[in-house]
Amino acid sequence: MITIIALSAVLLGQAQSLKCPVMGGAVASNTTFVEYQGAQFGFCCPGCEGNFAKAPDKFIETQKKAGNTIGSFFFDPVTRKRIEPNKAVSTKDHNGIRYYFASADSATAFAKSPSQFSAVPKNEALYCPVGKEAVSAYAKASDYVDFDGVRWYMCCEGCGDPFEKNPRKYLTAAALAYVKVPSVLKQRASTPEAPSADTVTKVKFEKFQAELRVPEDGLFAGEEIDVEFRVVDTTSKDPIEEGFKGVGGISATAVMTMPSMQGMPEAKPNVHREGVPGDYGIELYFPHGGDYKIDLALDIPGEGKKTISFLVDVKDERPANASRPQPYRLDVVDWPTHAMAGQPTKLRMRVIDVKAGTTQRDFDIAHEKLFHLLIASRDLNWFIHEHPEMTEDGTWEIPITFPAGGDYWVYGDVAPTGKGSRVLIAKVSVHGDKPTWDTKLTLTRTAQDGGLRGELGTLEPIEVGKKAIVEVKLFDDKSGAPATDTVKWLGAAGHMMIFHQDGQTVVHSHPAEDSESEALVKRGVMRFTGRFPKPGLYKVYAQFDWRGSVRTLGFAIEVK
Repeated sequence: MITIIALSAVLLGQAQSLKCPVMGGAVASNTTFVEYQGAQFGFCCPGCEGNFAKAPDKFIETQKKAGNTIGSFFFDPVTRKRIEPNKAVSTKDHNGIRYYFASADSATAFAKSPSQFSAVPKNEALYCPVGKEAVSAYAKASDYVDFDGVRWYMCCEGCGDPFEKNPRKYLTAAALAYVKVPSVLKQRASTPEAPSADTVTKVKFEKFQAELRVPEDGLFAGEEIDVEFRVVDTTSKDPIEEGFKGVGGISATAVMTMPSMQGMPEAKPNVHREGVPGDYGIELYFPHGGDYKIDLALDIPGEGKKTISFLVDVKDERPANASRPQPYRLDVVDWPTHAMAGQPTKLRMRVIDVKAGTTQRDFDIAHEKLFHLLIASRDLNWFIHEHPEMTEDGTWEIPITFPAGGDYWVYGDVAPTGKGSRVLIAKVSVHGDKPTWDTKLTLTRTAQDGGLRGELGTLEPIEVGKKAIVEVKLFDDKSGAPATDTVKWLGAAGHMMIFHQDGQTVVHSHPAEDSESEALVKRGVMRFTGRFPKPGLYKVYAQFDWRGSVRTLGFAIEVK
């Protein structure tokens, strides 16, 4: 054993350094790792992470052909047990991946048949069918077992053996719902000092470096702001100022998205040159708080086109935000002075470009519609979701029959072309009898409509200003069985509208569009990404197409 350990030290010491799977360069010391197919990958710069996530197999194949080792496997491939690299007796680089071995026997077996032990099934399940629980990451699994074209990751030692002996005993419908094609998992920081995955404002690419100059007090929702970024050549010192020479003459375009809000139309903010070579500005507007990704396509003179990405964390609205001018507003026009409850009234609206002082007529489609009209009573306990039509002069029209007298919030969820989605708010008053419904915002996490019952919950306690996963479990109220037969409506498995009690804070969310979400929907579970920017009571409406009709479930929760 002493000889083996001594040999392993030599083998480990002689292994080549891991390379970036995108650029093939050295992995940065402060890299953020991602996981894919049971292995861990690091990068030379933050901009490579997003590119790798889009096409991991393509980059792995390219670097494999180049003879580079780009990933390290979390398990001994022969015993299939999780192994810490510092406990390995030897390693072997094969097809771009570094494998660690717990014993000399494992290393010998692998050397005889590397293709056998390095083969990866087409599908995987980050779920332990024996322990009946999800496995959050490859690095959290104790071992894995391959069966019938699927790699199953176990939650703890002792689960692999019984599953391997009788796999069909444990393969329930709940377990099979986790089977999917492998995808890049959430980033894991390599060290506590590594940059947060939620914020990337400095990017190194080839010989260049770009830095986004975020204001000291941060970025806030609901405000237009011109944020500068600077591009420098790290091989050329500036003869006048300290630092590197700025790269002038760049033609740039930008696309801004919100990764956690899939389905939200992308924004295409303007990019312009500033007065100093290397300095550029992006005209940004964030409809609400959260994490945003800014992709920049830079056409650098003499160097060609380069693509980089910034990730920024946007804070919720400032308390005095109402006094700040907004780029767009929603105007209700020609509203009748004596609009009466119980009678159809034509609601006419215009979206106004505040800076230009003109009616906005061009919009991007968001979930199959140009305009999502949300109307709620002042107490938020009456709600509808409609889709008006636009006339030639840019006026949106729809007949509405209000159920009672009082004030109503009118919300226009629109996406002016190239500017991204936003919710604009107006208000109308209606004459008539008082509401027959309870006008108190009573807390409730259960709701029923047309035989569809919903139970609202969260995966973790809600924290003000932080992203939260809001889950709705659906049931057939008559049979009590999970409602697994919902269908997509307006391009999404479900729609959720979250209103703060003041009526001024609104979030429109949809379930993620991926295989994991689809598997949950088949079990009657819908997960939405929400953000609660301030404490107070919230009314939450969730809508689903079930058995031929759109069902609306209303919940009320408190966030402290």
